[in-house]
Amino acid sequence: MNPKISIIIPVYNVAGYLENCLDSILAQTFQDFDVYIVDDGSTDETPDICDRYAAQNEKITVIHKKNEGVSIARNVAIEQAKGDYFVFFDGDDHVEPECLAEMYQAAVSKNADSVIAGYYFEKNGKIDEVFLPTMEKDVYEGEEIMTDLMPRFIGVSLDDIRHWIKGDKKNPFQKENSGLWHSMVKGDLIRDNNVRFIPWLRVGEDTCFNVAYMSYAKRCVVVHKCYYYLVDRSTSTISVYRKSPMAVLQNKIDLPRARRQLTEEIKERLGLNIENDWYGTVVMSCFQLAILFGRRDPELKLKERYRAYRSYIDNEETQNAIAAMNVKFEGIKAIPFFLLKRKHYLLIFLAASLIGIGSHQLIDKFS
Repeated sequence: MNPKISIIIPVYNVAGYLENCLDSILAQTFQDFDVYIVDDGSTDETPDICDRYAAQNEKITVIHKKNEGVSIARNVAIEQAKGDYFVFFDGDDHVEPECLAEMYQAAVSKNADSVIAGYYFEKNGKIDEVFLPTMEKDVYEGEEIMTDLMPRFIGVSLDDIRHWIKGDKKNPFQKENSGLWHSMVKGDLIRDNNVRFIPWLRVGEDTCFNVAYMSYAKRCVVVHKCYYYLVDRSTSTISVYRKSPMAVLQNKIDLPRARRQLTEEIKERLGLNIENDWYGTVVMSCFQLAILFGRRDPELKLKERYRAYRSYIDNEETQNAIAAMNVKFEGIKAIPFFLLKRKHYLLIFLAASLIGIGSHQLIDKFS
């Protein structure tokens, strides 16, 4: 008989964290689950830890493979998983004992295709921040999944930018973390509709997967409680990525391409155009990259940094987003957007290199 829940965990060099992750899973109050750990070519003790836990517990299956990125690793597990519901955890995080029990109960009692909960951000072994879902409702169904729920996960919209400039809406840039680790998704929805992670996308893959499954979902449930501990780790994939301007640049070219691919598929299938829901992210990235490449870099001269910046600005999807942006001059916050609209790219770049645009904390939200 198939398990109620399949837990999929891609791992890469998380030896110092994996035992805590697996112990928290094995300590669940709900035990009708199996675990697929995909070792994505780890070079530390991670493979040995995986094998040791699998030898001690029949719930655990380990798949060793060469390093190809988290998207392919998760897809490999999806092909094998038989659970009624899937959860996707990361090997350096951990969960509350009642996580599976309460999320599964919410899914079954509401006949939901997915369940979304909150999470804790853990730093130095302590809870640093608490992130409860920002959604007002407990249940989203039918068309409102794509009109009200999905936009919270895909990115910043052009409307969000207008609201920020006008100051007529509280926290217009506040979005849900697109990480799948605080969600539970119905297995048949994934299997029947061939929902998979985009193989060539190594950062932001959760964003597209979230939107893909939501486009097929009939009902999504929100649990206003935290179960998952997202652990701050300086060597994590996302932390290493953020330290490399060239890696950030490449992803900011790749992710809109993936969003475009998803947008066209949804448009054809549902007759719904969602591009404006993420075009704002593309626009805001123009300023984030100006800050990143405007900083002094001993490995890149100023001309090289500007050339890299322009490779993003001149990208077709970036130009489409800028063209679609329609802002009115309603205060000082509109100035950068007017400069962008009028193609004053060098001025934006130089201004960012001297004084920055906005706060780093704000700009760093946009991926």
